[in-house]
Amino acid sequence: MINGPVWNEQELIQQGVFPTVLAVGDSWFWYLKSNLLIGLHKLMNQGRNHIILVRGANGAEATEYTSGAIRQQLEWDLNTVKGYGKTLEAVLVSGGGNDLAGPEDFVPLLLPNCSNATTAAACFKPGEPDALFKTVTTAHASTIDLVQQHLPGKPVFLHGYDYANPNGLGFLGFGQWLRVPMDMCQVPRPLQQSVVNHCIDTYWTALKALQARYPAGVVRLVDQRGTLAPTDWANELHPTPAGFRQLAKRWKPELKAAGLI
Repeated sequence: MINGPVWNEQELIQQGVFPTVLAVGDSWFWYLKSNLLIGLHKLMNQGRNHIILVRGANGAEATEYTSGAIRQQLEWDLNTVKGYGKTLEAVLVSGGGNDLAGPEDFVPLLLPNCSNATTAAACFKPGEPDALFKTVTTAHASTIDLVQQHLPGKPVFLHGYDYANPNGLGFLGFGQWLRVPMDMCQVPRPLQQSVVNHCIDTYWTALKALQARYPAGVVRLVDQRGTLAPTDWANELHPTPAGFRQLAKRWKPELKAAGLI
């Protein structure tokens, strides 16, 4: 019996069952012991029997869903003859956070010296972070189009992120996601939370624009902003188990509207 999200496809093969939901994502779908999908699986199986097959990887960027191994896997999964297309009812997508986090991605968005900035917007280079999130949503559009090519009309769920806490905390040696790149660009510490919030809000605006390009019901968006307190974050990018459970509840209206619960 399947009791949670399936990260190992062999579980499906051994039990002779097929997924009803395909999830492709970053660490918010893959984070050790605690992630968003655990809460979503419980929510989606209160009145239905959904099996969620998970693709993607920890650290994956949204652009990685458009080519390479992850894309090839998605194309196979969505195929109605060779893959799981016949049983899939929806696709859940998590991505965009890793496209921003860390010195390699965050520093290029910021001015080299933000020490005199008094607003979040004043810390960014011209056109940023809008240009970054245009790249991210272009990648999402490619994923949506692939789903619609194989499964016309099936919903694709995307989520925005909540306001992450730039406190410098990492996980098992990984980190330097938010505070370090802002320190490198001399963003004043009192302004750093506002800079992160500006990114999260800009991404949500980009997601809304993406949704408007498709027929109603094809792209389902979940706004997770304002859900968590600072204590609900385990580190700069990942909520605590209780935090993830709170975020999962934000999906209920859209899942219900799509007939999945």
